[in-house]
Amino acid sequence: MGLSGWRTYDLSIIADCPDELGIYELGDEEKITLYYGYGKIRTRLLEHLDQNEFSMARYFRFELFETEEECRVRKRLLLHEYEKEHDILPHYNERDREILRSFQQDLVSGGRTGRNGKDRD
Repeated sequence: MGLSGWRTYDLSIIADCPDELGIYELGDEEKITLYYGYGKIRTRLLEHLDQNEFSMARYFRFELFETEEECRVRKRLLLHEYEKEHDILPHYNERDREILRSFQQDLVSGGRTGRNGKDRD
């Protein structure tokens, strides 16, 4: 299915989002990716907004999944693709570098996912 269209990153828009499992992408004013995360979409976005964690975020989009494992795999794949295209990770995903390395090693060795580590978010 893929990620939804971009939406404004503010309380009134987030409040109307589904509170279902999925991955989400935060973008800056030019819709350049700042962060990929996963969890219950509305809950996680409201937490980020409330804690002012991503001050540069102006937009978001999301994709729903049935399981947390599907979310983890999709997030790793998006990070892998982003790094491959830009030679860096999204601004706020630098902490995910080790998780991505594990995923990339699994890709090279024929595995599906980084089984040895869990994503933080």
